[in-house]
Amino acid sequence: MISVVIPTHNRSELLTRAVESALNQTHKDIEIIVVSDGSTDNTEEVMKAYQQRENNIKFISVFPGKGANNARNEGIRASEGEYIAFLDDDDEWAPHKLESQLSVFNSDSSIGMVYTGINVIYVKEDLTYYSLSGKGGDLSKDILLKNVIGATPSVMIKKEILDQSGFFDVDMPAKQDYDLWIRVCQLTNVGYVDEPLVNYYNYSGEKQISLSTEKHERAIEMIDKKYSSLFKTLTPEEVKQQRSNYFISIANIALRNNNKSLGFKYGMKALHKKISLKNLVYVLSVPIPFKVLLKVKNRM
Repeated sequence: MISVVIPTHNRSELLTRAVESALNQTHKDIEIIVVSDGSTDNTEEVMKAYQQRENNIKFISVFPGKGANNARNEGIRASEGEYIAFLDDDDEWAPHKLESQLSVFNSDSSIGMVYTGINVIYVKEDLTYYSLSGKGGDLSKDILLKNVIGATPSVMIKKEILDQSGFFDVDMPAKQDYDLWIRVCQLTNVGYVDEPLVNYYNYSGEKQISLSTEKHERAIEMIDKKYSSLFKTLTPEEVKQQRSNYFISIANIALRNNNKSLGFKYGMKALHKKISLKNLVYVLSVPIPFKVLLKVKNRM
């Protein structure tokens, strides 16, 4: 069985879309665990209505204010499945997502986690960016250079691997997913479905847990300390690439906040760490409107 964990907070009008996309999966041996982080809207009533119709839905309410990753952890603890899949309350899956991932697990017993491509939908800009990584296998070093796995809604993972790696670190101010993927990738091979099977909705500052560059900087410092022994295995050139990737990730957050000066600052830091055509193009593109950049990126 696959346990689908959905954290939520005061978004009942969007939550139904996520729940429906889980119920509509072609693979039917699932349980859906919705964990409310102290919602004060009608989330509980919405979920009670679902529970009257469906026999595979659990609803848990936890103490408010601890955030989505604490809610995910509570969902994992309540799960009964062999596999855990994560879905955000305002995102949705393609109907064959879980079936496709399960096929990858069944094809190779060394795989403990499978992720997919995603459609990043910028709602205000009315644009979709197709994010496909294409990396699988032993990612124990790749994950140290950057978050090649991406966001939680694309991931399905064996429960036994999570029991070994530990769950989401709720003390991290940001990048909790990346922190977990680092641990997981040291334990198991990773599979990849080269198809965008998640619609990941981006509301340009209204949605996510954190678009704070300061929080992401603190998270990077914490990751550096937590995994210092792993980072010591990188070559000097790989360290340059890693630092460059970190700065680009923060620059992206600044640009999503429409803070071009801060985006330029971190873009320049990335270029200083690693002089490359890619980083140079990034810095030069900062003045270009975000919507135009997305259109260009989709055509590349």
